[in-house]
Amino acid sequence: MASHKRNQKPSMLLLILTLLITAAMVAACAPAATPEATSAPTEAAPEATPTSPEEGVPEPAEPVVVTFASWVGGGETWQNLAAQFHELHPNITIEFHDVPFEEMHTKLLTQVAAGNPPDIAYMDASAVGEFALRNALVSLDDYIATSEVVDPDDYVEAFLTSATSEGHIYGLPIDAESTGLFYRTDLFEAAGITKPPETWDEFLAAAQALTIPEEKQYGFIIFAPEAAYYWYPWLWQAGGDLLSEDGIDVLWDSEEGKRAAEFYVGLAEYSPPDFYNSNSWDGRVAFAEGTVAMYVAGAWFAGTLQNEFPDVTDKWSTAPLPMDERCATTIAGDTLVIFQASQNKDAAWKWIEFVSEPENMALLNLGTPEAPTTLLPPRKSLLADPATFEANPVLEGFAENMTCAVVSQIDQPKWPEMESLLNDALARAIYGEVDAATAITEAAQEAEALLE
Repeated sequence: MASHKRNQKPSMLLLILTLLITAAMVAACAPAATPEATSAPTEAAPEATPTSPEEGVPEPAEPVVVTFASWVGGGETWQNLAAQFHELHPNITIEFHDVPFEEMHTKLLTQVAAGNPPDIAYMDASAVGEFALRNALVSLDDYIATSEVVDPDDYVEAFLTSATSEGHIYGLPIDAESTGLFYRTDLFEAAGITKPPETWDEFLAAAQALTIPEEKQYGFIIFAPEAAYYWYPWLWQAGGDLLSEDGIDVLWDSEEGKRAAEFYVGLAEYSPPDFYNSNSWDGRVAFAEGTVAMYVAGAWFAGTLQNEFPDVTDKWSTAPLPMDERCATTIAGDTLVIFQASQNKDAAWKWIEFVSEPENMALLNLGTPEAPTTLLPPRKSLLADPATFEANPVLEGFAENMTCAVVSQIDQPKWPEMESLLNDALARAIYGEVDAATAITEAAQEAEALLE
């Protein structure tokens, strides 16, 4: 999920996970549940229809409705897949519940507290651990063990990790992206810069050369409301981390963290002040209009540029994030989960399993040759297939970036509050109210006080 500013589309604004990831995950306490033990029919218990050899979970003996909360259900591809699914499983009806991305987390918390969540949710990956901690989710371990469709070893490790707590898988990743550098090739050429920056020093030099305030041109763009999420890659690149493995000690105020914070906050000097209080979705216009020369974002941004700003198609390119002590990037994605309160767990699993089939996952993420999209499937077999990138070659670089993906597996239920303190501190530093090192040190002290 921690909030992830992954803006694949307006409704998917990760306010990251990047993703992040930093996926700041929280520990889960729910025990693993077998399909048989957790499944309960909607009405009293008729015998289940025998399963076919290729299916590990029986069909419901009577018609059931599976509710699916998401911000994507209105899309044509999802509707078409549901129609196919209904033909294959006539006793299961998928009922889409449309919830805007920015409202999903709060709505699900409210529903869980009231005991009436949907059967399935399309959940930002960073939230999986939080809901698992509340014993709200079903462990999918036993379902996966019976499946001939879902192979955990075929999932990119970082994405499966974001859906895993204490050794149990609580969701299946359905889409993915990594974070990279977008840069304006025309502005680079005008500044005499021949290649994208590969190190921090090169990045800083490029930002300085590309910043011409009197012409309303800036080398970079920084967002105070999303400061923590976009700082994480710099922290990891410097060799730092967020918390200790046991979640007890704050590590972000280490010497590596202070150096990363000072570098990152220092980039505000080369960013348009009018956008300090904006976000990575609204800020896209600044890049498209040439106000900003370098922009850190996920693969979603490529699709946005292609669809919304076709006039600049030949004026931008992508590259990996610059390196310091190591390469590091955030990843983001969405995960399909089943709630413990569901009365139709087996039927819900069948829907998740169906949309996770490689051909369906590819369609959901990549679109069609006529209408390509810019998400990536989180399955290794699909990423290794050259055909995956034929319709949209820019995605190949983002797939390669996943080798530098960092996932902070945080077993700390107070992490969301701690991250909020960190984000607020970095934001104050961006506005010049405090220096960066002091900001993250004070945030660490406040965060540690939460743990006492």
